[in-house]
Amino acid sequence: MLRLPWQYAAAQIGDRGRRWARRRQGVDPQRLELARRRIYILPTRTGLAYALTVFVLLLGSMNYNNNMGFALTFLLTGIGLVTMHHCHRNLVGLRLDFQGVAPVFAGQQAQFRFIAGNSRTMHRWQIRVAWDRSSPRYVDIGPLSDARFSLPLDAPSRGWMQTPRLAVSTTFPLGLLRAWAWINLDTTALVYPKPADSSPPLDVLSSAQDAGGQQQSGDDEFSGLREFRPGDSPRRVAWKSVARLGTLLVKEYREGGRQPLWIEWNAVAAANTESRLSMLTRLVLDAHRERQAFGLRLPGSAIAPQRGEQHVHQCLRQLATFGQTDDGASQEPSA
Repeated sequence: MLRLPWQYAAAQIGDRGRRWARRRQGVDPQRLELARRRIYILPTRTGLAYALTVFVLLLGSMNYNNNMGFALTFLLTGIGLVTMHHCHRNLVGLRLDFQGVAPVFAGQQAQFRFIAGNSRTMHRWQIRVAWDRSSPRYVDIGPLSDARFSLPLDAPSRGWMQTPRLAVSTTFPLGLLRAWAWINLDTTALVYPKPADSSPPLDVLSSAQDAGGQQQSGDDEFSGLREFRPGDSPRRVAWKSVARLGTLLVKEYREGGRQPLWIEWNAVAAANTESRLSMLTRLVLDAHRERQAFGLRLPGSAIAPQRGEQHVHQCLRQLATFGQTDDGASQEPSA
């Protein structure tokens, strides 16, 4: 899109201001409190018109030596100064605590959860929180209380998504001035590949047992009790046996005749890597919906057959980060 000269100049000044603020402040922790030196304040367009009006009133009062004009000028000037104080104070001491973000599929919006805290005995009104160039959220925080909210962020592609700069601002009370602070959070969101609309049926996938030839654990038929291991679901704990024996035991199940499936890289035909990952994602979701134990084989990695929510997210995470480094950079996958 073609920019006008002043639009281009404004964009350049804005980019330089962002880089300067990041160098000055560095990376912020996930829980922080806004100090005075972090908060900037400038007039809004309404504020500039207000200042121009006061200046014209001052010139007219001086020219005609009008005492009522001087009184009105000084009254409006005092209102502007009080407004500046309240606008700046509305952000000073505000606490912001990042609460996490759940993984999403490509094309969806990631919801970043926050808590805004107020440790003072005054209200904080019209607090605007937004990612850079994104839709804002407005929150009001009562005295000595917190406000929970979430900020959406578009997730266009799979992998680790780095968050942009966060802006916290306010124009309270009269909209004449805008106080704001820039926050640079080192947070990421995991974006799974977008599931394909269709994929090969599950019965075309290869079935297998684990390397030892033993049955995979499942949920179909009860097979006995074993000692509790970290990561076991509390729903499988045999509470009656615990009360009788005093030992934490877990119910174990085996598959009822169905062999585990292997979802493999070469199980689907696709034009490119992203399309193949989308189809594999669909197969993972279909197998989980059918309560079928499955494993995942990708070039250079494999996840043993299993079932459950944790297993599904482990497989989806492997698909999301396939061919990428830890920092999200792409690398060529090995066949």
